[in-house]
Amino acid sequence: MHWIRTCLCGFVFYFAASGAYFWATQGGRPPLQNSGENLEAESAPQLTPSVDELYPYVLPARSTLNGVLRNLEVSPQIIHKIVEAAKPVMDLGRLRPGVRFQLSYLPGSENEVVAIRFRFSPAEMLEVSKIQDVWSAKKISEVVDTKIITFSGVVISSLWESAAAAKMDPNLISELAEVFAWQIDFSREVQVHDRWRISVEQKLVKGEAIGWGSILAAEYENDGHRHSAILFQVNEQERGYFAPDGSNLRRMFLKSPIRYGRISSRFTTKRFHPILQVNRPHLGVDYAAPIGTPIRAVGDGVITIASWNGGAGKMIKIRHNSIYTTAYKHLSGFGKGVHPGSRVSQGQIIGYVGTTGLSTGPHLHFEFFQGDRYVDPLGRKFPSADPVPVQLMSHFQSEVKVMMSSLPPWD
Repeated sequence: MHWIRTCLCGFVFYFAASGAYFWATQGGRPPLQNSGENLEAESAPQLTPSVDELYPYVLPARSTLNGVLRNLEVSPQIIHKIVEAAKPVMDLGRLRPGVRFQLSYLPGSENEVVAIRFRFSPAEMLEVSKIQDVWSAKKISEVVDTKIITFSGVVISSLWESAAAAKMDPNLISELAEVFAWQIDFSREVQVHDRWRISVEQKLVKGEAIGWGSILAAEYENDGHRHSAILFQVNEQERGYFAPDGSNLRRMFLKSPIRYGRISSRFTTKRFHPILQVNRPHLGVDYAAPIGTPIRAVGDGVITIASWNGGAGKMIKIRHNSIYTTAYKHLSGFGKGVHPGSRVSQGQIIGYVGTTGLSTGPHLHFEFFQGDRYVDPLGRKFPSADPVPVQLMSHFQSEVKVMMSSLPPWD
């Protein structure tokens, strides 16, 4: 059984002890040497082992490393030495479920483990190994390179469909929506023939794509209005997204508490209530969305109410400053750490769409107050954050030229 596990590992460990090394391949044998009699084998394509092949074992949920290793017939003494050797670098008792790892065995032995390697991400690993009877641990960090990738698209049926047509990771559409969250309400303002384009950092390890970095520049054309965004960085610190003129894209409030949802009822002073069967004011905006859809705080503030409140069902109220307050009603539940007195940040998940209280179906009823007066938040303009500082404007303008030139041509 153990030579099979060694085969699966497919990883070479080098040991300086006694000047020897071994290969974690079939039976611990070194690879065949090139020979003229093996030209056909030499020309065969070399397949790169998958992550599952290189790291065949995984730490399941509700389990411990000790229990998993004991099931793999690793002795308690070796487990203790591995854990102790790793302590200066990492507490192996706090490993998260899902971490993959590989084991290597002493050549000629069926059960003596001499190394274990954990893979936390494509760029981060931990190796605990024995050299000359001494166990030690070291973190391994691969170099993460970046390159700029561009995408562009036109909305034909939906924003998500346009991402798929552009062969772009749909998660980047969420990032694009975040960039322009203060300019466009993507739950109601996206239109057919809208178009967009972005340049974004792609992360690579040894040439293999492992994820995305920041969107560097973006443009979204909506109903004939073009919105542009430049990521401004100073000394590798991101200061946020700005328009080419240096104005800050961030506003005091997001345009919508839900990323994607349909407005089912608008603000009005007279509406027929479907449950009470009477005409009464509807002093808020209803967003129809599935139960469990995340709800965001539209601005920084302090929670004043987070409880059941009669016909409002489960409700949250946030005081943003001495002027503005918002309320979120009919929730199915509250976000982590949300309670009266807790401080929340703009964009933080504070609750989830439900149908509690006087409600005919899953939706969020969102209310906006200026002073003690209800106001209609749709289409309302709010103050923006600070622009690019005057002393940095020349630096920013040079960045604008570089970033805008990184964008692809319009489709």
